[in-house]
Amino acid sequence: MWRIIFKCMSARCPVCGEDLPAYRGGVDIYGPCDGCIDPHLSKFRPVKGVSGSVLRICECGRRHLDAVMAHVAGIMIREGCVPEDARLRDIGAPLITPALPLESAPFLPERSLVILSPHVDKGTAETIMEDVPEVKGVLRGDMRTVPGMMDSGTRPHVYELLAGCDMRCDIIETPSGALSIYRRQSRLHIEFSSGKNLKIQTAAREILSLRPENVLDATCGPGTLGIFSLMAGARNVVFNDIWREACEMTRLNLRVNGFHEGFRVYNRDIRELPDLIDERFDLCIVDPFPGVDPREFIDAAKRLAENTLLIR
Repeated sequence: MWRIIFKCMSARCPVCGEDLPAYRGGVDIYGPCDGCIDPHLSKFRPVKGVSGSVLRICECGRRHLDAVMAHVAGIMIREGCVPEDARLRDIGAPLITPALPLESAPFLPERSLVILSPHVDKGTAETIMEDVPEVKGVLRGDMRTVPGMMDSGTRPHVYELLAGCDMRCDIIETPSGALSIYRRQSRLHIEFSSGKNLKIQTAAREILSLRPENVLDATCGPGTLGIFSLMAGARNVVFNDIWREACEMTRLNLRVNGFHEGFRVYNRDIRELPDLIDERFDLCIVDPFPGVDPREFIDAAKRLAENTLLIR
């Protein structure tokens, strides 16, 4: 199992004010101690009737993810948010933080879980925050709708933060080391950690082959690919995104990962950049919003850079 410890660079969370560390190798935070219990709960059976012993927190302060979600489910059933025969899979999406590739379900410490559910209301969310110590924040929204802004012709979509804090961290392994990428989960799309990050793999092949000095991350989101470019040796990276919230997360992630110079951040439509930036780049990275036709983006990228990398 990948192991982590924090303390490198850090920033302050704009939502709750807590420290946002950069994560590096070290102590495992999700593994069980000898006393931790896996409740072996089925995602497809009603949660009601799960015994109190299953929900008990271990002396080490951790609890299996399914036990935490069963606790949340019990509150939502009691408050009438979901039917009495609700199953774990009906409750919502559990989003751990920090997220990293795991071989098995995690045993969660305090404030390590953001809940996304279309069924929860504000009063229930506040009860969950009071009663379930592992929960950091509760969002109301549907995972089938992606938060963010597609292009200049559309209105942004966001999830609703009902209680707590929605700032999450994804730990991403790259050929140049680990990245800590924070995002307000109500504002930016969800990326699930797996053993291989295909976006990073695709970008790494191109960047490590070309060794570009000047990179344009033209649809940067929280800044992942542009920050990797800096880690891989790029001298200058320009970040751009049409969604202001993405630009703010990019600035935060640059600080967290230790970068204070060698970059600029723009908040514009990629199609406007050729008329705004009098600069030629070695590489332009285009990672469009899901469902967007990238052809106009590619045309703009070709006017700006010698090479274009489209992430699909």
